[in-house]
Parts: sequence; C-alpha cells; structure tokens
Amino acid sequence: MRRLRRNTLLLVLVLGTAIGCVGPGYSHDPVRVTVSDIRVLEATLLEQLYQVTLRVQNRDGRALEIRGGSFDLAINGVDFSSGVTDQGLTIPAYSDAKLDVRMVSTAFGMLRLVQGLQSRTTGEPLRYEISGRLSVDGHLGSVSFSDGGEFSMAQDTPDSAR
Repeated sequence: MRRLRRNTLLLVLVLGTAIGCVGPGYSHDPVRVTVSDIRVLEATLLEQLYQVTLRVQNRDGRALEIRGGSFDLAINGVDFSSGVTDQGLTIPAYSDAKLDVRMVSTAFGMLRLVQGLQSRTTGEPLRYEISGRLSVDGHLGSVSFSDGGEFSMAQDTPDSAR
C-alpha cells in the first residue's frame, strides 16, 4: 500500500512538472508582415533585383527590436523571390513600421511566374505569400511569420472608371 502511494505521488509530481513546462505559457501572435510595395532596382538576363517594402505590425505589448531577417515571396503559389536584410528597426508596442528588403528572383523563377499568369483571367487579383524569419532582441530570439494578401494589376481606364 505504501509503495502504491509513493508511486502515485511520484507520478503526480512528474506529470505536474511536465504540464508546468508545456502548459499555458506566453503565447501570442507577435508580428504580421504584409507587402506594401515592390520596385525593380535592376534586371539582367539571369536575375532581377527588387526593393520590397514590407509593413511589419508588432502585435505585442513590448517593443520589437528587429536586427535583420530572411524572406521568401511567392506570387500565385509560385516562388518569386528571396532576400535578406541586416537593417535594424525598433517597432513600439502595438504599432507598425516599414522595412525595405532587397530581394532577388532568377530568370527561371520569372519564367515560371509568367507561365502561371497566362492561365489567369484578366482582372483577376494576384495572390502573394510572404514568409520568413525576423531576428529580434529580447525574449523571443527570432520570430517566424507567414502572411499573404492580394493585389491587382488592372489599371483604371476611362471605360472602367464609370
């Protein structure tokens, strides 16, 4: 009987410790990243260089101190470009800021994108996915993210402005 109590007590202690380690800790959605602008900086036969402006929202109650990051951009499900930055940026709690990133696409990536765009309907919005990792100071170390949205390539014409 004593042995059963001792084993039960030991089991409760082990389970209590395990639950405490993985239990309800600090869980939050620290950042949201969206594409704000894409500009061509340089284009050669084999690669294209873009400046992609990202809007980073800090959804935490503490300032977010970014030291840099790595990024991947897909358009309509096709890998489009990737890039890194060592730009530092501090975003106050519950605030947002823009971050400029140089991203590179290859001629083969551009070819895959153009092939995919040929099958879409005119005026249909393009979907993008941005993912990556931000290197941050403080309690987090690094923050992974994956977000997306849509944009349209259609321009208003006198007939469509009505």
